[in-house]
Amino acid sequence: MSVGAVVVSVLVGVALLAVAERTLLDSTPLGGEGPAGSRLAVSSRTPRSSAPPDGGVSPRPTVRPGGHGTAPPGTAVLADQVRALMTDQRGAAAREAFGMNPDKPPVVLVDRVSPDGTWAFGTAAIPAPAGTAASPRLAFFAAHWTGERWSAALSGASAFSRLVRRSPAALMPSGEARALAAFSDGDAAVRPGALMLPWKIGGTWTLDTADGGTAPRPLDGLAFSGGDGRVLAAGGGRLYRFCGTDDGLLLIVHADGLGTAYDGLRDTVPLRDGSVVQRGDPLGRTGTARPCGGMAPPGPQVRFGVWHGDRRMPLDGVPLGGWTLRETARPLLGFAERGPDQVLSGGTLTNLGPVPAAPSAPTRSPAPAPPKDGPVLPLPVPSK
Repeated sequence: MSVGAVVVSVLVGVALLAVAERTLLDSTPLGGEGPAGSRLAVSSRTPRSSAPPDGGVSPRPTVRPGGHGTAPPGTAVLADQVRALMTDQRGAAAREAFGMNPDKPPVVLVDRVSPDGTWAFGTAAIPAPAGTAASPRLAFFAAHWTGERWSAALSGASAFSRLVRRSPAALMPSGEARALAAFSDGDAAVRPGALMLPWKIGGTWTLDTADGGTAPRPLDGLAFSGGDGRVLAAGGGRLYRFCGTDDGLLLIVHADGLGTAYDGLRDTVPLRDGSVVQRGDPLGRTGTARPCGGMAPPGPQVRFGVWHGDRRMPLDGVPLGGWTLRETARPLLGFAERGPDQVLSGGTLTNLGPVPAAPSAPTRSPAPAPPKDGPVLPLPVPSK
């Protein structure tokens, strides 16, 4: 071999070594994308289950970093925008419901993002101040990246229904989109259908209410405790979590567009948001967790409420587990009745299942005397 060939071989070897060394320093494989072509994983919640519900998108999507005003900037910017939206659109209603200003900012959870990063869905809540019997303000949100900004809307607004109906199957299955749109449309005439009390049929638990207190209505603080502590779904639907923790507050959106809320749970089921549950399916156990704020309970319980659109519905007249919930204005009381039997706060209720509150059916619950200071009167419905 000539001297010139040897020199050329040495120079080529040195060049290749330099390239290899640079590759190792940059942690970029030869022929692959460098840092400018990397993809960022975005996830706001670590689910316990491994498969998305009904073929929906995994809660661990990938989103390209924003650039040149064309790609979505990621979930942090969206969460800030939804937080501001909650404060602007729901802040006044929250202050009225709480009787004071909120003491914590809205909790926003970006639950899922479409694979291309242009659609997003999640939950938002304004926590109730500690020491109040009021409930937190809850909302779902949907968002679409227009190419320049996030177009976001909260449930209860027509824009939200339009967004979820337009959302791709990669974000959520069509059945979930229909249920969320029905929940958002907020027809005040809709009343709960066949719901059971949130524990096993035949079981007897204690009824607790706010009885006036700091809540605007006596049944705003409706809660149940005792029994075996196992909380079950009052009706079938799709399950969602609020306020950023597995335990705490769950909401099931039912086919009729109503939602039932279960606050204070522990050991909740390992299901992803949007998963389908059936009436009687286990949700968790009674507990004392309050990640969405509010008054600390005296012991393990589940706080129960019905939601539609952007408001918590009054429970006066709602059938539940063979009973009918009632409120009186004089005196200010909340109770459950079945025919001539009435159970006040502190009494016990037997879950008779998702059946009408027929007056002739017997009950094993103690029946205290009905209120004598006035008939059952409708209370004013809290403003939105």
